[in-house]
Amino acid sequence: MNTSHFYSWRFVTFFALATLITLGLLGSLADWRLQLLLLLGMALGATLNYFVFGFSSAWRRCILQQRTAGIRAQIVMLMLALVLFSPLLWLGNFGEQSFQGIVRPAGLSVILGAFLFGIGMQLAANCSSGTLNRIGQLEPLSFISFVMLFVGGVIGAYWYDSWSYWPALASFSLTQHFGWLGLVLSLVVLGLIYRWMTRCEQQHCQNIEPIVSRHQAWWWHSSPLLKAGVLLALLNFAILIISGQPWSLASVFTLWSLKLSDSLALGLDWQFWQIAGLYQQRMAQSLLSDVVSLTTIGVILGSLWITLLAPRNRAPIQRNLKQAGLYAIGGFLMGFGATLSYGCNVGAFFSGIASGSLHGWLWIVFAVFGNIVALKWLMRTK
Repeated sequence: MNTSHFYSWRFVTFFALATLITLGLLGSLADWRLQLLLLLGMALGATLNYFVFGFSSAWRRCILQQRTAGIRAQIVMLMLALVLFSPLLWLGNFGEQSFQGIVRPAGLSVILGAFLFGIGMQLAANCSSGTLNRIGQLEPLSFISFVMLFVGGVIGAYWYDSWSYWPALASFSLTQHFGWLGLVLSLVVLGLIYRWMTRCEQQHCQNIEPIVSRHQAWWWHSSPLLKAGVLLALLNFAILIISGQPWSLASVFTLWSLKLSDSLALGLDWQFWQIAGLYQQRMAQSLLSDVVSLTTIGVILGSLWITLLAPRNRAPIQRNLKQAGLYAIGGFLMGFGATLSYGCNVGAFFSGIASGSLHGWLWIVFAVFGNIVALKWLMRTK
């Protein structure tokens, strides 16, 4: 590592800023649970950054190169999260703490929203959690997609009264309705997908990139992607224990925007918030009392700390007007799509499937279609 990094004005400035923000936030949170949620969010961001774990990059590599290591690591992550989540969700509550998974209606809005989100995540070269990670890495283009995530989220919320009535199946959880049978069925399906991925990679590449080491100390010698997947599942489980709900982030796109409109006295009073009582409650409380907001802020801070303390050489990113436009469109499509589909790659895909939600499975199918369409288009326009 180049030690001169630690003596640069850039490092000193951002180190001081990160320290002040982190300590200031922790000091302003009187409840230890909220402090812990912020730290868990930071651990999520640190994991994404340190292990270079990305949802969009894994799907891009799978589609273009038939390399599936990233997808297989995500499957392991989902399987572990399913096993951890299910007993708590079956229990329902422990003492005064209740536990609720992310289970949403599965219908046309999920299909369209996930498809648009899939397109957006390849145009912007990152998913929603990846954008937060890149913000922590101080990547300028990601600030564009970050802002446009909020624009898309607000417009999606504005039309809530229209798309919320599109045809849909009622909220349904395999693990909640079928118990152990639903859990086993979900694990079997994920296992079959894992096996199919390995066969496809073997067929197209004549070898398979291993993610699990056969060494005696298998954890230390396994792929960083697998380590990240396991850590993300454990951290998501910790968030469920502390807050009663899994990791999610898409709702902040609208929540923060309306909070900003209130502070600027713009008077935006939209149907999305009038209909959804849960969001009315969140609008009435401080952002620092909101679970999703705290973990979202934590992801950015955790990624920033890794950028400062464990910098690494990364592939150069083209920065020009065309790329800026793609990042803007991609961010907008992700924000709009996440609102329509009741979540993004975190809330709908990761936490949704871990909760047994049918809408999580529907989401990933059409998000992959969106990824394929976007990548085909990008390859043709190079």
